[in-house]
Amino acid sequence: MSTLTDILPSESQTPEASLRVVDVDHDEADELFDVLSSETRRNAYRCLFDEPATASELATRLDTSVQNVSHHVSMLEEATLVEPVGKRYSEKGNEMVVYGPASDPLVFVGREEIRPQVDRSLSEVVTGLGIIAAGSLFVQWGIYELLARQGTNAAGIETASRATELEGTQGLLAWLVFEAGEPGLIFFVGCLLIAGLVSLTLYR
Repeated sequence: MSTLTDILPSESQTPEASLRVVDVDHDEADELFDVLSSETRRNAYRCLFDEPATASELATRLDTSVQNVSHHVSMLEEATLVEPVGKRYSEKGNEMVVYGPASDPLVFVGREEIRPQVDRSLSEVVTGLGIIAAGSLFVQWGIYELLARQGTNAAGIETASRATELEGTQGLLAWLVFEAGEPGLIFFVGCLLIAGLVSLTLYR
């Protein structure tokens, strides 16, 4: 049975939460600690990291009333911990705001002088992970594309040596795809290991 939380086509967008670094001795940190002192507020905040949601969806997840959730979400929004990331419409046409985290990650630092270093380091990490992820997708696509093309070529008439070469290459690619695991994932993990070893070498 359809309910008010059944959603019709919506105007929503993917949240692009940015890095936020807060000094623990700053008034901003006091406000954040105060807002997050409520267990319900923390649970709502945590749920929005899992998936952006409306107040009614959060109420269902947290097993509480929509009014209660709306109050806590407004407190989180005032502290710039969450923000509207889109809107959805119920089957009755009621507009509902979709909330998501305003900052990801949220980092507290103990000394103000190291804040620029933390900002720079975390930004580099996020950028690096994005590049590796894009490379992994390219590797995944390339392996499947190459396997498909070689499968098509192998169906034609080839010399014995060429056929043997194709069979060996196809066997290796098939092993990578079906036995060793996803090639894109292997590339991603391998890059992380290399980056970790390089970091240990440079900063030891």
